[in-house]
Amino acid sequence: MSIYIFTEITADYPKDCPGKDLTVLPMTVSIGDDSYDNITTFISPKEFYERMQAGALTNTAMVQPYIAKEAFEEKLKEGYDVLYVGFSSALSGTYAGCARVIAELAGEYPDRKIAAVDSLNASAGEGLLLWYTIQKRDEGASFEELVEYVKNLVPKTVALFTVDDLRHLARLGRCSKASAMIGTAMQIKPVLHVDDEGRLMPYTKVISRKKALKALVDGMEERMLPKEEQKKVFIGHGACYEDALLVKKLIEDRLDVRTVEICDIGPVIGAHTNAGVVALFFLGKNK
Repeated sequence: MSIYIFTEITADYPKDCPGKDLTVLPMTVSIGDDSYDNITTFISPKEFYERMQAGALTNTAMVQPYIAKEAFEEKLKEGYDVLYVGFSSALSGTYAGCARVIAELAGEYPDRKIAAVDSLNASAGEGLLLWYTIQKRDEGASFEELVEYVKNLVPKTVALFTVDDLRHLARLGRCSKASAMIGTAMQIKPVLHVDDEGRLMPYTKVISRKKALKALVDGMEERMLPKEEQKKVFIGHGACYEDALLVKKLIEDRLDVRTVEICDIGPVIGAHTNAGVVALFFLGKNK
């Protein structure tokens, strides 16, 4: 029986990556007086970051459980088994809500297989896990094999990122407003990671943007699995493509990894990071 996969817009999954039997669930982002889900209503990352930098206020809303239920149930009725790979439960209530729906539907459709896996990751870290999940499914894995495979990949999917403005880390609760002001004045650039529990946590901090970008690659070199296992590496960016390109070149030159793809960090994640975020996602020995 065919396996249908679900995720959310927070995965920042590139449109040119494999997407057969995949649905991306919408999450709403508001900017100023406008709202978008980037599934039925759209705002480009470029326009979003421009408006945000001009001072427009932003907000986000998690996936509504009734929307998830309708989407899951439609595919169950069509005869698919359903796997949901969700946004970190430490960062949003979306996974918990969708997992409850999954549990309800498992009771209503006993002849179908249905499961939820918490990515414990964000942005293209969730997207990278999704990419490997689709590859494994399309290689012919059974439902049980696929679920076990994804769960084993979760603690190996590494996310490192840096932001250009500490004030937005203060919004995330990662530093105080006073520290953000002092750090911004001193040009301190933080590097963070997503930990084993799916939380955003400090990794290191340096002075200068260029050193922060290099620190991302240093982190990859320190903890990456062998380059032969890096079938795909994602670099996400918020309106700073040239910085992402620099990180890609460093990876290719220093680590000889040639499977790097650059992608946009979309508005839902970008609402919390602002422009200038650069994030690196790869498979590692640990997170």
